[in-house]
Amino acid sequence: MTEAASSVLSTSAIVVGASATDQAAAIERVGAILVAEGIVSEAYVDAMRAREAIVSTYLGNGIALPHGTAEAEASILRTGLAVVQFPDGVRWGDEPARLVIGLAARSEEHIAILSRLAAVLEDAALCERLARTAEPLEIHAALTAEPDEGPAPGSAAARAADVSRTVRIANPSGLHARPAAAIVDRALDFDAEVTIIAGDRQANAISITQVIALGASVGDVVTVNGNGDDAGEAVEAVLGILLADGDLP
Repeated sequence: MTEAASSVLSTSAIVVGASATDQAAAIERVGAILVAEGIVSEAYVDAMRAREAIVSTYLGNGIALPHGTAEAEASILRTGLAVVQFPDGVRWGDEPARLVIGLAARSEEHIAILSRLAAVLEDAALCERLARTAEPLEIHAALTAEPDEGPAPGSAAARAADVSRTVRIANPSGLHARPAAAIVDRALDFDAEVTIIAGDRQANAISITQVIALGASVGDVVTVNGNGDDAGEAVEAVLGILLADGDLP
């Protein structure tokens, strides 16, 4: 995130040392900050709860990213984030979330934000530090700093693939949290190693953080490579998500 980073995440939208009895209370807490910051209306918080009932927004390394359903865009007043740190963790499905990041973004504005968040997620040590720090400014700095330059999360110079398909993404959600989670779920069903390449960035299809960090959106061209005995089936399964012309539930 660039200039706009500070407007997307203000220091007043970061709370450390919080506690919550459960996931619903954590969503209520971070949603209330989004409302107080003038980022969303109250209706968006309801949509955040509805999203969680459909699919978990837990991303790994102690971080959850609750956000509204696609139908909630009208209740987004501007793109922004809110962060609540729960040092003792809040049960999020089968995992404890210690950094809960509320996201509200219109259309494609979420891509750069998710790409930066995914880069943070890949750094387990950084996530641990942010989950324990008593300084909101440390969280702010980590989430608004410019990503390192260079091809990340992996070089696109991959080994030769047994199966390779190049397509233009049709899914209106691109590769943000929901489609990325769906890709990971499908890729885990196969023994093949599947990678997705977008420009000079490469992601292992079973890493939600790497998939999100590709920053790919609808209309972008990506290559899906598969290696292994069931590579063809695995690649087709991933393509089924990338080429879906309707948003995932």
